[in-house]
Amino acid sequence: MRWGGIVLEAARVAVAVAALQIPAAAVAAEPNGASKLAFASQWPDASNTGPPRDLVLKPSGPLTIAVSGTTISGLDIQGGVVVNADNVTIEMSRISASAWAVIKIDPHRTGVVVRDCTIDGQGAGPDGNGNQGIMGQGTFQRNNISNVENGIVLTGRDNLIEHNFIHDLNAGGAPHYDGIQIDGGISDTVIRQNTIINSHGAAGAIMIDNEFGPVSNIVIEGNLLAGGSYTVYSDAKFNDNPISGVSITDNHIGSGQYGPTLFRRNRPTYLRNATDGWRLVRNLDFGSVAAQEAIR
Repeated sequence: MRWGGIVLEAARVAVAVAALQIPAAAVAAEPNGASKLAFASQWPDASNTGPPRDLVLKPSGPLTIAVSGTTISGLDIQGGVVVNADNVTIEMSRISASAWAVIKIDPHRTGVVVRDCTIDGQGAGPDGNGNQGIMGQGTFQRNNISNVENGIVLTGRDNLIEHNFIHDLNAGGAPHYDGIQIDGGISDTVIRQNTIINSHGAAGAIMIDNEFGPVSNIVIEGNLLAGGSYTVYSDAKFNDNPISGVSITDNHIGSGQYGPTLFRRNRPTYLRNATDGWRLVRNLDFGSVAAQEAIR
């Protein structure tokens, strides 16, 4: 009876697994390890980022926030947001603007949180060129960012970028597309469990460079990253500012035009990164965005 029960239970498990209809693309082949399951539904996409679908948003014009501790929630903001105060929260809102940055955070401000928002750069900046979705330092979670040149441009330290969907990068002029851009003067930053897609074959999903200062302690882990010329850059070619403590681990990467990574004058830790990124991208929900990426 004991062995019969085990066999019966195994059969039930097999039927349950078969019912999931796991696509072949969900098996992630790692260069130095056994294949493992990576369900597309675990990744940020249009189904699990931005404000709740049933939330009725209140119309608003552009905002400048100057009072510390302010919370903005449930708005449809046309014209962008400027944050000039500490400990500001922007949540469950839609923000659309062709400004230099859809959400611009003063670089001296701390404690800023942007979460569960849809951020639309409308495909051009105020000069007809590109713009940024979020520019500044803070905690950025579960945002759906599109129609910008750069999804998030970081400043400062102690940043957390988590569970965001950055996709359909689109800008005028001569854009240098990056999902997340770090141009120096950045430290103690975690980029975790985001979906970042750059389908243009130029620049990267994540760009790290030393142009405006040293970079240290950047953790890039558990993300779905695809596209660019190289998918992930860590490039210290600009000057003598060091790049140190960059860790790139357990990501699912879809190679850029020339390869998955480009490292110059620094040596990031690079471990357990799978090469199945483009296959997983095919299973994502892009919502109503017309372009829906040039999926390979």
